[in-house]
Amino acid sequence: MVISAYHVNNVLRVYGDQLRQSKISSRLKNTDSSTPDRISISSNARRKTIIDNITTNIINKITQYGPHDNVEKEVFEKLENEYGAHLTISGDSPKKLVFKEIDEHGETINSLSIEDSSILTNKLKEITEETLDKNMR
Repeated sequence: MVISAYHVNNVLRVYGDQLRQSKISSRLKNTDSSTPDRISISSNARRKTIIDNITTNIINKITQYGPHDNVEKEVFEKLENEYGAHLTISGDSPKKLVFKEIDEHGETINSLSIEDSSILTNKLKEITEETLDKNMR
């Protein structure tokens, strides 16, 4: 097989072009990486984040001090209505709340089980989110 100078010249030219393109593309990649990525959050996602933060804050306040302001009282009353009895709440963290059923004189009738307290914790979070969502419209 005979290889002419013309073929060798073409191979060298194409190889040189590929090297040049590779250097140009690597320079472009380096300059692109220095520009920061831009993250766009939808208004619904922003709203959900705000509601989640406020919900956590309200549950912490209810846990530490009891329901004092209007929203806290409204949320806690809705929870008591769904449960069907007066409740008191305590706990170390919002994830480990302990609920107790109380009578109309404020005396503890019984402590609720861990499972019931867990269900009521989730329900308290759900009611708080719904109330905040309704109030923010």
